[in-house]
Amino acid sequence: MPKKTAKRPSLFKSFKQSVFNKLLKNKHLKNSITLEHRTIYVLPSSLGWYFVIVAILNFVMGINYQNNLILIMSYLMFVVMIIAVLMGYSNAKGLTVKFKDAFNSYAPQKPSIIFELQSPSVTQSINLTYQDSEQTHKHTGQVDSKPQLLTLNLPYSSRGKYSAQRIKIASNYPFGLMTVWSYIQLQEDIFVYPSLEQVHSDAHVSMLDEQADKGISTQSGSEEFESLIPHLPEMGLQRVSWKHYAKTQQLLVKEFVDFKIANALFDFTLMNGDTEQRLSQLCFLVCEATEKNTPFMLKLPNKTINTNTGQHHKQQCLELLCSFNGDV
Repeated sequence: MPKKTAKRPSLFKSFKQSVFNKLLKNKHLKNSITLEHRTIYVLPSSLGWYFVIVAILNFVMGINYQNNLILIMSYLMFVVMIIAVLMGYSNAKGLTVKFKDAFNSYAPQKPSIIFELQSPSVTQSINLTYQDSEQTHKHTGQVDSKPQLLTLNLPYSSRGKYSAQRIKIASNYPFGLMTVWSYIQLQEDIFVYPSLEQVHSDAHVSMLDEQADKGISTQSGSEEFESLIPHLPEMGLQRVSWKHYAKTQQLLVKEFVDFKIANALFDFTLMNGDTEQRLSQLCFLVCEATEKNTPFMLKLPNKTINTNTGQHHKQQCLELLCSFNGDV
């Protein structure tokens, strides 16, 4: 019996998603959507349903008691509902919601996605809700022809790779009686990387030792200043050139020649602790090596990424660490 109960939410969710995709013919599976006749849906809100029920009761009472005042009141309530439908539809029509960027995070911080909202005419009171969850929504009071950025935080804090779920675009303008809504289903993956756990440099094997065993000589670094590079979020503040910041108002860090000479091998089996701790230590080493522009190789039990450097190499390694599901 407990097993059947555990399966029901998953089956219901899958059935609901399949019906949703079939009825809407996947017309919301895109990274940008403009609300128009084919993509706008209108239904009474919770308050609106109560309003309709009261209007119907007034109509029934007016007929039973042959009271014209009550009948007129019910007619006026229905007129208000019709006006709410027309105004709500006109308010939302033409609104464009466009996916701009996704900010992946390091556990336990939550990732976020950024949307650009724009409308040829003024659109009032717009809510973006992630996966029909009221705890992950963002509200903006007004959207006009000037592009407006809106950041929506996602409910993920554990390491992993997540497919973006559908996002509801809704408005209860003007009276709160009607809900005018649409959906956008992003074709994006969101990553929550392992947390950063500081590890000493002797916790990994230097490839310089392997080269020395093979009789290959390596030139040592001179630690001479070479250039300034933009400051990244994972960098510390101890290397920031405050003199340049005072002049240019930009955070720049000093880069030295020896940062580009050493090659390193970051091996999962040489880390300490359980699986999550080892992944966190590797994540720290990958970020540190990228900051110092040090070529490195990442070795996990099920896959190895060859020596390279740069942001693309870092992204590959972090995504591999993010999706790793092996056990020690």
